[in-house]
Amino acid sequence: MDLDNLDYRKPLITDIGAVIANLAVVAYAIEIVGTSPEFQPLTYGAVAFVTAISGIGAWLVLELKKQYVENPYEKFLKVASFVLIASWVTILYAVEEPGAGMNEIAMLSLTHVVAAVTTVSILLKLEFEEKLLE
Repeated sequence: MDLDNLDYRKPLITDIGAVIANLAVVAYAIEIVGTSPEFQPLTYGAVAFVTAISGIGAWLVLELKKQYVENPYEKFLKVASFVLIASWVTILYAVEEPGAGMNEIAMLSLTHVVAAVTTVSILLKLEFEEKLLE
C-alpha cells in the first residue's frame, strides 16, 4: 500500500458522519425508548469509539481492495456485509451485561446497522466523486 497517495480525509469524513448518525441513535435509545443507563455498550462514548474504529477499518479494507483485487467495490461490499453480520455475534455477549433487556439489545443492534450503512455509503460516495473528478 502506497502511504503517500492515500487520502486521509476520507476516513475522517466517514467517521464524523457515522459517529454523528450513531450518536443520534443512542440519544433516541436513551431519551425516547428509555434504555437502561446501566447498559454500558449503549453509551455515547462506547458507541462513538467503536463506530470510529470500524470506519477506519472499513477505509483500510477499501484501500487494500483497490490496490490488490479486481472489482474492488463489489468485493468491499461483500466484506462489509460479512462484517456487519459477524458483528451481531458480539451482541450475544451483550445480553449478559447489566441492564440488558430487549430494548437495549434491539437498539445496540441498530447501532451496528447504522454504522455499517453510513460508513459504506459515505466511503463509496467519496470514492465515486473522486472518480468523477478525474
